[in-house]
Parts: sequence; structure tokens; C-alpha cells
Amino acid sequence: MRFLGGNIALLGFMGCGKTTVGRILARKLGWKFIDLDCVISDKEGISIAEIFSRFGEEYFRELESEALERISHESSTVVATGGGLPTRETNWDILNVSYLTVYLKCQFETLYKRIQGDRNRPLTSQYSSKEKLFELYRKRVPYYERARVTIDTDNHSPKDIAEEIAVRADLKRSYQR
Repeated sequence: MRFLGGNIALLGFMGCGKTTVGRILARKLGWKFIDLDCVISDKEGISIAEIFSRFGEEYFRELESEALERISHESSTVVATGGGLPTRETNWDILNVSYLTVYLKCQFETLYKRIQGDRNRPLTSQYSSKEKLFELYRKRVPYYERARVTIDTDNHSPKDIAEEIAVRADLKRSYQR
């Protein structure tokens, strides 16, 4: 797949490594890294968990869409999106124009081990059982699979995943080790 520049958006369920991989990839490419949750939290002046608690998920999703639109005009940027961002069609309108979308695919069991009990993830309390989280995961996977590139992240280091993204996006020449 040839990618001529612009931005990269990392998609996937919570715990798949979007932020960790995104930071590594951006640093290696000499690009800017943006964690969309941080953009929202900074703008609102409260944590994502607090936004969910006070105003609900739908309000958060509106903020998320607005933030994605605001940063879509950046260039040479790696963006870690929220796990639910791809479930809104309006977000795909932006993603398809401004980003190479990369799905960080990870088995649910691996994700569950990483996120269980994490109080910083609002949906882990809303979907309090493993079964409920799996159902949410199952509903989101078809959206993630719309990404232009899919990278299997199970049993791979964040550095190796970042390398694979650079190779698949044909950015190898600008990728600094």
C-alpha cells in the first residue's frame, strides 16, 4: 500500500496499544503525536472518566468527533483515537479523507487482561463483566475492520508494531531507528 503523507489514525479496542504504539511511531517518523482523549480532556479541563460520569457517553462522543475534525487539518501526525470513535459514520468521513487508518488488531483475551480493573477507562465500569465487554468488543470489530491497514498486535512489541505500520504505509525511508 502506498501512502503519500498526511496523517495516520490508530484504531482498535481499548487496551490494544494505540497510545503506546502511536508515541513510538511518531517519534521514529519525526511526526507529531496526538492522543485524542488528551485533546478532549485538556479542552474540557476534566478527565475522560469525569466527562463520562457527569455528561454521559453520547456527550463524550460529540466532543470526540469535534476534536477529530479540529485536528484533521494537521499534517505528519499520528493520532491515537478512542476505541468508540470508528462507530460514528461522521468520523469515517473525516478518517477517510485525512488519515491512513490502521487497525491494531488484538485478541479479546489479551485486551481483557490489560484493561480489567482499570478505573481510568470509563467503559470498564459500565461494562462490568467480561461478557459485557466482549459484547462491546464484538460490536466494534466490524468498524475497526474498515481500516485501510490491519496489524496483528498479539505477541508483538510496540516497537515491532510501529515498524510494521511504517513498512505497510511505505514510510520506511523516513523511519529512523
